[in-house]
Amino acid sequence: MEEDLLFPVGICLSARVPVRPLQVLEAHEQGINAVRFSFGSDLLATGGTDRVIKLWDVRAGSLTHRATLDGSTEGITCVEFDHMGRRILAASHNKSALLWRLDDSAPKVTLTGHSRKVTAARFTCVPHQVVTGSTDRTVRLWDLNRAACECPSVLSSDCDLVCSDSSIISGHFDCKIRVWDSRTVSCVQELPSQGRVTSLDLSSDRRQLLSCCRDDCLQLLDLRWTNDRMCFRADGFKCGGDSTKAVISPDGCYLAAGSADGAVYIWNVSTGGLETRLPDRHR
Repeated sequence: MEEDLLFPVGICLSARVPVRPLQVLEAHEQGINAVRFSFGSDLLATGGTDRVIKLWDVRAGSLTHRATLDGSTEGITCVEFDHMGRRILAASHNKSALLWRLDDSAPKVTLTGHSRKVTAARFTCVPHQVVTGSTDRTVRLWDLNRAACECPSVLSSDCDLVCSDSSIISGHFDCKIRVWDSRTVSCVQELPSQGRVTSLDLSSDRRQLLSCCRDDCLQLLDLRWTNDRMCFRADGFKCGGDSTKAVISPDGCYLAAGSADGAVYIWNVSTGGLETRLPDRHR
């Protein structure tokens, strides 16, 4: 399978300059469902349908395989590094989330309790807490010290989660984005969306929330002023599935999303227009 395109931080993209992958790797035996950089960008984690996570050292734009983390009995749906870069969390089709130390290929903790596949797993801003979301219509907040969880009621399947200082934000198939108080595990706000939410991402300053929806639109929401929204569309861009991802660049200047046509579309936040379309090298 062709690997994601890698760019050095701060690169200026232009629709007039062709962009080509620096490296293409046959990384997994089956499809790659999740890709995540560590906070220092020196490590990359990929999670696949082949039930493993692979860790890659990133040096000068090239990837070198470091380790393979196994222990899941079904495909990986989501991966995330903790802020210290010592642990990695993954969601899985086997109704659980798994936590590894980076120096150990076997999972340290397995979080079970969901009745259907887990679509999202994130570290909260509290070191011993993680949150998971599932198609069983529940969001669960886990205390790793006690191996216990709190489970508020949700009315729709959860697709993705992000965490701010005191909130958990979840995107759902009922065209709603829900904001939860992580201290009381209660829903404090519901934000309407134009379609089924497929992914969420927070800007590095945690002020802006990006959502990708099945209506082929990306929406950037200012969390300080919830009526302040920007929509991003482009000819040819199509949200091809319920797991389509969109992300905000580290400097907050660009948005990127994968499209059903095999290309990656990148928008300029300042102008609201399409900055470039990375060639359709995925099949």
